[in-house]
Amino acid sequence: MRNMPVSINNFYGDPTIQWEDTILKLKNLAATKHSGPIGIITKGKITEKHAQELVCFVKAGLKIVVLISISELPQFENVAMEHRYENIRVLNQFNIPNIAYIRPLTPPHNTNPEIIEKICQKLKKVGAKALVVSGFRGDENLVKDMNPDETVEWVLRVKVMTKDVYENFKKYCEELGLQLFTRTSCAVSAVLGDKVTYNPYYYSPNLVHCEELHCPLSDTCKPVTQTREDSLDLVRFLGYDVEFIEGNCADRCHISPENRLKCFSCCTTCFHLKGNRLVVKNAKSLGDLTFIRFLTGILTIQPGKNDSGEKEIGLINLPAFSEIKDIQCLNSWWPYAKIGDRCFGCSYCIEKYYGNKRKEFGFPPAELLDRIIRLKGYEVK
Repeated sequence: MRNMPVSINNFYGDPTIQWEDTILKLKNLAATKHSGPIGIITKGKITEKHAQELVCFVKAGLKIVVLISISELPQFENVAMEHRYENIRVLNQFNIPNIAYIRPLTPPHNTNPEIIEKICQKLKKVGAKALVVSGFRGDENLVKDMNPDETVEWVLRVKVMTKDVYENFKKYCEELGLQLFTRTSCAVSAVLGDKVTYNPYYYSPNLVHCEELHCPLSDTCKPVTQTREDSLDLVRFLGYDVEFIEGNCADRCHISPENRLKCFSCCTTCFHLKGNRLVVKNAKSLGDLTFIRFLTGILTIQPGKNDSGEKEIGLINLPAFSEIKDIQCLNSWWPYAKIGDRCFGCSYCIEKYYGNKRKEFGFPPAELLDRIIRLKGYEVK
């Protein structure tokens, strides 16, 4: 459980707005000896005082990485931009791992070559080393450079990126010596010094552009073919009906970015791949599949199960312990978050879709077993 990639206060609000709570959550993770990546994703200002507090946790062994959201979208965001670039300079000063998180790409407002070059030049100036470009975000009114008939239904969950935008980012990153990634988990794993991405993008080299972006993980990032020791016992104890299937470990996804919309499987839970994998027969959501993948370290699927766009697609539904609620896993993180009283008020915020319920989500993953013990009154020997 300690291996889970955790994001802190990445729901309504911001880790900097809720800084005291962010620090409390880091203390809780440290107390449980958490060993997986810890993502702090922010548009807020990281001061030297913030950095000094963070560096104490880094020195204590927490694998913190700060992802700075950068967009150059003043027309949609009520938070300044310049301090976000300066955040990177401050974090570098304290040797805190960080990534420039270029999102949301919203055509045509921040996808022309001039703005892309401006972003890359600014990142170079403050000493950025890695950036993630994660694709488009918007609705019919924002996705103007794409075909609405093909894209609008998918854009919130697939976040495709047109070839010209990708090529421009690639061009300027190469010129300026910036390491470009197209997937969050790949960037996080590389920046933290791991040898393999914790999401199974090694199966999708064409889609992710592993070779042409000269990913630093390329030589070591290979498909995981076995589950972590004893992890299947825990998965089954939690009530999941799973089967380990051996397959063709040389199998790879042949989908390219240009035809991504024609594939209706989610990349991280791809049910088309035929390599070694876990098949879950009673998963209710992608949250269950993601949770099991994070726990076991191997590709986990349920045939036909993909992101349907439902509001609760990321919820974890423990079959044997349904009383334990409000835990999620989706895409790259186990969210550990307090729903804040305020946020920066960006107009594209998806909170309007989900509804702000003002409650806590998640807890330090290692506490799951403690909660089960308390719930069932098990005797610990």
